[in-house]
Amino acid sequence: MASLTVGVRREITPGDRRVALPPESVPRVRTLGLDVLVETGAGERLGLTDPEYRAAGAGIGSRDEVIADSDIVVALRPPACVAGRVLRRGQVMVALLTVLRAPLSTPFLIHRWADQGLTVIALDLVGDAEAAGSPLDAAASLEQLAGYKAALLAADLLDRPVSAGGSAALPRTAARALIVGHGPAARQAGRTLEACGTEVLTADDAPPDLHDRDIVVTSLRPWLYDRPRIVLTAESLATMRPGSVVVDMVADQDGGNVEGSEPETVVRTASGVLVAGAGRLAERLPRVASDAYASHVIALLQRIACGGVIDIDPTDPVLSAVLVTHRGLVLRDSVWRPIMEEMTVAGLP
Repeated sequence: MASLTVGVRREITPGDRRVALPPESVPRVRTLGLDVLVETGAGERLGLTDPEYRAAGAGIGSRDEVIADSDIVVALRPPACVAGRVLRRGQVMVALLTVLRAPLSTPFLIHRWADQGLTVIALDLVGDAEAAGSPLDAAASLEQLAGYKAALLAADLLDRPVSAGGSAALPRTAARALIVGHGPAARQAGRTLEACGTEVLTADDAPPDLHDRDIVVTSLRPWLYDRPRIVLTAESLATMRPGSVVVDMVADQDGGNVEGSEPETVVRTASGVLVAGAGRLAERLPRVASDAYASHVIALLQRIACGGVIDIDPTDPVLSAVLVTHRGLVLRDSVWRPIMEEMTVAGLP
């Protein structure tokens, strides 16, 4: 029986240098009885060459060849072609879905994947109740990296040292930070700032008066179809002292947690507060993020394709947390219900 092939897509989003499987991960996939086919130039933005992939045991092919010849297609962002003509019935697509963040079109896109007979697995949809120790929770790993970078970004932008020293150079009191949220990103941002000597508080929401905070980090990411929730208004920003910093870890084209934040941009408010829109922080550690994501992809392959045979068990509680579509069905109720609501509004069957 012919071996199954795992296809690795090149990420095409501007600024995203990550790759779903670095060369070092290829031998681990091959030990599962799987071949690996990598799109030409998939790792070049990380300085990873096609010869390195070949030396690791992977084949190299064009984008069309990777799609046509792969049984399992892995990427960080869903390949654009899945919305149209190229992927075939029975193929497995592994990616992150929350990056789509298009509230009006995403339900129809997922419904189309189901109609096309694709098995779609989203390694960022593990819910809080299922997340503890899940080997498939790629979102937690990437959020930890983002939280770490958010803390460093805040410390870099702040107009004073974050730690206390009581000397001519260091202030007598530490900087004071508020972390809004309790997920992996929030926890890592808080730990990193504390390690730098910052006084850290955490909360589920931002208070209206922030005069006693030098740093605010917001990390309340919305569910797949929702828009981000504003937790820090312009009025609250105006209560912060000039030179203080806000890092909005959710900011993208659909908005963010902070009123007036702009994606991948630092803006200064009229009152002198720096607001950093930073929704893509994990991408600023592309090699570490690639390695982390690959570890979750391999854990998934061990679960669904060990021995060279695809075996999808929707009753597996670990797998069911990330299984979105399979055999023509949308399997997660939290994904399916909004699809039905959107289709009803649109008058579709």
